[in-house]
Formats: sequence, structure tokens, C-alpha cells
Amino acid sequence: MTVKEKIVAQGALLWRFLGFFQPPLLRCIHAAVIAFVLLQFLTSMVMVVTVEGPSGLAWIHIISGMTLCLLGIALVTLSIRKRGLRNFFPYLWGDMEQLGKDMRAAAQFKMVGPRPKGLPACIQGLGMGALLLAVFTGLWWFNDWSNDRLGLTALSVHKFFAWAMVAYIAGHGGMALAHFAMWQKKTAPKK
Repeated sequence: MTVKEKIVAQGALLWRFLGFFQPPLLRCIHAAVIAFVLLQFLTSMVMVVTVEGPSGLAWIHIISGMTLCLLGIALVTLSIRKRGLRNFFPYLWGDMEQLGKDMRAAAQFKMVGPRPKGLPACIQGLGMGALLLAVFTGLWWFNDWSNDRLGLTALSVHKFFAWAMVAYIAGHGGMALAHFAMWQKKTAPKK
């Protein structure tokens, strides 16, 4: 099996694995959000915005950021519609039973599976919040800049939430891949 064939096979398996948790539309939006967040991160490292105007890469960042705003709202809306607010934020209702069990398991370095109102669901809720805060503060900064204001406060707040989103993607993505690897190991045919 070539490297390309292995990558394609792993991608297909990952798609199947995510199917246990998300319907196809939500998976597609989730994948698009990941791609756009990574594009945002990469373009933010090299773009330039001056008083005279944004560079070409800055325009890519701006346009893809507005697209990410729509995708982010769609992802959060569909997720909440599918599972409900209480699934992602049970502690706001004083419902700590599953979250407490998961926290105790995580403290013992045990892998915590996705369950309603559990640790992974709460972390996903925080990620949805970080995503919305990153895109809305980006819109705030764009609005300030496009109205001839420097917008340094908006830019600082946006950068903070953008870095929070990058940290979230690294942690959330890493744990998702760890769960995927464990699932793959359990379901792999024994030789």
C-alpha cells in the first residue's frame, strides 16, 4: 500500500468514525470549519494591514473569516439543535453528575468517551464559544478598520480569542485523534 493509499484509507476511516457522532451535513461543516480555521491561522501569520489597505493575503484572511463566521454559526446552531444547550453546558443547570464522573476518570489518566453532558461535550461547548468569539471579534475589528478607525482594542481581543481557538483545535483535535486511534486499534482485524 502506497503512502497516498494509506492517507486515503485513514481519511475514509476517520469519516466513518466521526459518523458515530455526527450526521453527514454536520461532519462536512465541521471539516470546513477546521480547514477555514487553519487557513485563518496561516494567513494571519503573513498578512499585512496598513492604513492604505490590506495586502492580498489579508483580503484572503478577511473573506475566509467572513465565510468562517457563517460556517461557525451553522456548526453551533446545528450542534445545539441536535443535542441541546444542556448537553454542552450541563453545569449551567447544576447538572454535574456525568461531568463529575468524567473528571474523576480523567484525573486517573483514563480515556473519557463522549457522553451527553460529559467532559468531551462540555469541552466541545467551550470550543463552540471560542469559535463564535473569535469570528465575532474579527468582524468587530474589520468593522473598526473599514470605518477608518485603528481598532487596536478589537484587534487585541480578536487575537486573544483566535489564539484560544488555535489552542482548542490542538487539544480537541489531539483528543479526537487519540479516540480515533483507540477505536481503530479495537476494531482492527486480529492477525
